[in-house]
Amino acid sequence: MNRTCPHCGAPLPEDAAFCPHCAQDLHPRKRPRVPTPIRRRFLLGLLCAAVLAAAGIGLFYARRPYVPQVYDSGSAGEVHYTLDGTAYQLTVAWPDNRCDPAPDIHQSGREGDVNRWPSRLYVNYKDSGTDGWDEFSQQVASVHMEVEQDPQGASDLIAEEPVNRDQYSPDAAMVSVLEFSGDCGEPQVVWVITMNNGDIIRLRQTMHVTLIHTHVYDYHDYPMETMDQLKALLDQIQAETNRLDEVIVYLPPVTYTGQLELTGRSYEFHGCTDGSGRTVFTDTVKVATADSYWINYFCDIDFVGSGGGVGLSMSDNGRAERCSFTGWRTAVLGYGTAWVSLGECDLRDNTIGFHFNSTGQSANDYLFNDNVFADNTTAMLLENVPTDQVIELHGCRFTGNGTDIDNRCDHPLDVSQAVFE
Repeated sequence: MNRTCPHCGAPLPEDAAFCPHCAQDLHPRKRPRVPTPIRRRFLLGLLCAAVLAAAGIGLFYARRPYVPQVYDSGSAGEVHYTLDGTAYQLTVAWPDNRCDPAPDIHQSGREGDVNRWPSRLYVNYKDSGTDGWDEFSQQVASVHMEVEQDPQGASDLIAEEPVNRDQYSPDAAMVSVLEFSGDCGEPQVVWVITMNNGDIIRLRQTMHVTLIHTHVYDYHDYPMETMDQLKALLDQIQAETNRLDEVIVYLPPVTYTGQLELTGRSYEFHGCTDGSGRTVFTDTVKVATADSYWINYFCDIDFVGSGGGVGLSMSDNGRAERCSFTGWRTAVLGYGTAWVSLGECDLRDNTIGFHFNSTGQSANDYLFNDNVFADNTTAMLLENVPTDQVIELHGCRFTGNGTDIDNRCDHPLDVSQAVFE
């Protein structure tokens, strides 16, 4: 095959390295490669390594197991906890303000006596302060109580396992009843909430328990024959006792005239039962003990009216036992925030025997046992009753009343063991 010059087209000899006509080099030439600088290659390597490392770290965190956390309220009485993007406030609190933590509770008791107090757990939506327990509880594995006893205390506090107590405290998520004596010191109860994801929430509440001192005032030792003397004695008691002390007053077998208003601290009154006569009040006894710590008790006393007024009026918690109420427009009235109960009382010939018109948040005694309601226009009028605690009328007898029970607020009652004649 004849070769020709690729530059000028002239014929070429077989082994020619140059064209004899144009003198051009006939060897093919390669385009030189531009070398990559060493620094640039190093930076590209670092970039690739960084991308691979980031991908590896992301994969590790995406696949790593969740590490449970512990949330402890310390002395604050509350924990803020976020779950699935929702912020919650968990508190131990009083029922009248679920969002205000109550890390310190002050109680008192006698040595050897068993006292009971409910510790309440609340779960609130942090932003609104409303009840968030229904949603939150779906992620709760368990709730239990721990007690850190006071090493200086002479007895131990016992915390019952928490349960929901809708009838007693419907606003609380759960309630644990604490049992303690006055010499247990300052133990701490701990609510332990374990979540499904393994998180643990610890809410602490310290009980500061004061040993009760009991003061007894007996009519044999103190003047209280007249209403003026009784009022003067109560002023003296108010000045010389602590509101946490227990005060027991034994009244003489006299008939008191004029109204008695109890303010300040709470009292326990016992009428005369020695056979020499009865203790009688003929005007209203009004209980408005703003500094009350104990339930006000009235035992073995006759309240005798003249057709009008109120026999025993209570705006603070109280109970009457073995008392009689006759001739009142309203024999016993519970109002304000009070829980009032009766036991073994005789209420007859009143317009209204017992009137409940209170909007409180707690109940202290659900037993209305062994009372007699006779010949009243209305034996029981239930207008407003605190909580949904069932009132048990065990052993009560209703006879000759115009209306036995006017339950206007449809409060739950147990009349299964009551007698209606």
